Amino acid sequence: MKRLTALLVAGMIVTGFSMQPAYTYAGIFDGALGGAVLGSLVGGRKGARNGAIVGGVIGATSAVAESQRRQQYQAESQQRRAEWDAQQRAEQQRIEQQRAAAAPAEAANQTLIVETQKSLIRMGYEPGTLGQAGPQLTAAVLQYQNSKGLLETGELSQALLTHMLRNGG
Repeated sequence: MKRLTALLVAGMIVTGFSMQPAYTYAGIFDGALGGAVLGSLVGGRKGARNGAIVGGVIGATSAVAESQRRQQYQAESQQRRAEWDAQQRAEQQRIEQQRAAAAPAEAANQTLIVETQKSLIRMGYEPGTLGQAGPQLTAAVLQYQNSKGLLETGELSQALLTHMLRNGG
């Protein structure tokens, strides 16, 4: 009966060898070696054999469990990476949408700058390089606002440009 049990366990171990990755073999070997040492201390040669068999089965079971934990970890890691990638794509899309929405406003602002500069030039002011806002444009706007008795802000606006156009600009 004992030999039959030993053969059955040995057959399970051999079957496990053919179906498991290499690190399972290491688990079987480590378990069998530990079991043999412990078995020899407790029961001599017979104990060593039985300990090796039991240790090998326990080692194989532990190795399979570790394999499953590694696979679970890899699957979770891949899922986290996919979620992170999706978040990055969504953020990039949001940024692109903001840029697209801001483009018409920037174009309108550029048009306001150019038209205000042209109007100031027609009235004899020096607004700096055409199309570029800067200290010269601000100074010219302040001079215009001062000369017309307007609130001196130096800020460009559609209302200011309309005022300039109505007053010779």
